[in-house]
Amino acid sequence: MCKHIGKSYGQAARLALSYDFAFLSLMNFALNDCRGEVKKCRCIVHPLKKRPCFFCSGGYEYPAAAAQILIYHKLRDDVSDRGLLKKIAAGTALTFMKRGYNKAKAKYPELALQIEDQMKRQLEIEKNEDCSLDKAAEPSAQMMAAIAENICADAEKKRILRRFGYCIGRYVYICDAADDLRDDLKKGGFNPLAGELNINGEITEEAKPDIADFVSKSVNLTISELADCYVLLDIKKYKPILDNIIYLGLKACCKQIISQKLSDNLKNGE
Repeated sequence: MCKHIGKSYGQAARLALSYDFAFLSLMNFALNDCRGEVKKCRCIVHPLKKRPCFFCSGGYEYPAAAAQILIYHKLRDDVSDRGLLKKIAAGTALTFMKRGYNKAKAKYPELALQIEDQMKRQLEIEKNEDCSLDKAAEPSAQMMAAIAENICADAEKKRILRRFGYCIGRYVYICDAADDLRDDLKKGGFNPLAGELNINGEITEEAKPDIADFVSKSVNLTISELADCYVLLDIKKYKPILDNIIYLGLKACCKQIISQKLSDNLKNGE
């Protein structure tokens, strides 16, 4: 995926690759029966030692384009952020990403329009500091729904994938909100958890268990529905690693954020 992005959209674009789109690439392989091979090659970040790399002809085109479109609009959102350093970094990155974005947009204009509309909606929602977590997470969920829907051409699977992507977007948004809560409170930035749970100024020790419990329940409900959608897709190819991500990895990631940022005393399974 990283090498495909570099070849198609420029070397700078490779630095913005995330696990979200690596995961969607794997879903793309599984649903479209893409076959590939592992080769050892050098990495732009770790050039001294060759590393195993999975090459799959035709399997990276759509996920790579979708990544460029989403990342570009997220950078535009960062430019409007309150932090000066974040604005400068995002503005600089946009300069290098513009050409790749235009290329991806030309391939998938409808997807680009949907993501642009949802980013505008997100900006409007974030003007209301007291909005609910559900409302705040909706644009991100809809963006990932639009991206996931186009992974497969089968009409029935597209319907399931749309909801699957919606849950991924919601999961990522909630986890990011929990991870950023302390910093957002210090800097006066928007965070829906602050409004949802009436948190002002800083997170007190007394408030930590309630915040952790709320985040955990919200994420677990989202993962549960995501897993239901995953089962309906009846995936056979690359199933062991996808099972690991869906059933273990997502929950483990959320628990790590809660443990590090909200509470050090959560019991296993909570």
